[in-house]
Amino acid sequence: MVERALSLKNISKTFGKGHTKVEALKKMDFSVAKGELVAVIGPSGSGKSTFLTIAAGLQKPSTGQVSIGSKSIDAYNSKELAKLRFQKIGFVLQSSNLVPFLTVADQFTLIEKVDKSKKKPAAREDILQALGIEELKQQYPRDLSGGEKQRVAIACALYHDPDIILADEPTASLDSERAFEVVKLLGREARNKNKGIVMVTHDERLLAYCDRTVKIRDGKLADFIPDSAEV
Repeated sequence: MVERALSLKNISKTFGKGHTKVEALKKMDFSVAKGELVAVIGPSGSGKSTFLTIAAGLQKPSTGQVSIGSKSIDAYNSKELAKLRFQKIGFVLQSSNLVPFLTVADQFTLIEKVDKSKKKPAAREDILQALGIEELKQQYPRDLSGGEKQRVAIACALYHDPDIILADEPTASLDSERAFEVVKLLGREARNKNKGIVMVTHDERLLAYCDRTVKIRDGKLADFIPDSAEV
C-alpha cells in the first residue's frame, strides 16, 4: 500500500465576492507519496502559489481537506499547526528567505538551536558539498549571488530533514548544470530518505528527473501531457 506524505482532497480556493470573485483553485485532488518527487507546472497565474501555500497549511482552502500523513490538519490548532510545519514541512522559496544578519554557517546553527535533534555536522557537510557551497560558510547573504543564496536555502531545507519538502521554483536562479544537480539531489533525497517532495517549476527539462508531473491550468489540476501530444 502506498503511504502518502501529503494529500489534498476536493480543494478549492475563492477570493473576493460578486463581480470580483476569483476561483484560484477548483475542486482539486492531489497527493505525493513518501519517496516520490512530483513536479508541478503551469503558466503564471494558474494557481501554483496558492496550491503550495494551502498544501503547507499557510492558508485555508475554501473547501476541502489537507492531510499530513493520515491526519487532517484541521485537527490542529494554530500553535500545533505551526509546530507541525516546523517538524514536518520544509520550504524552498524563490526569494531564498535567508536570515540577512547570519552567515551561511549560522543559518544551520539556527535550525539546531530551535531543534537540537537536527544537529548532524556530518550530514550538514555532505549537503554543503553536494550543492557546491562548502566554501561559503562564513559569507553573509548580501555577499552571495542569487544562485548561491538559492543553493544555501535548498541546503537549509534538506538539513532541516522534514518529511515533506515544498519547493517553489528552486532552480530559477541557477544555471543549467546546477539546476540539474539540484533536481537530481531532490530525487535522491526523496528516495533515500522516504520523503515526499513537491517542486513547482517552469523548466520542463527537469521533468525527466521527477517521478511524476502534474499541470495546473486555470485552477484545475491534471496529469501532464507534453505539448507534442496535446490536442
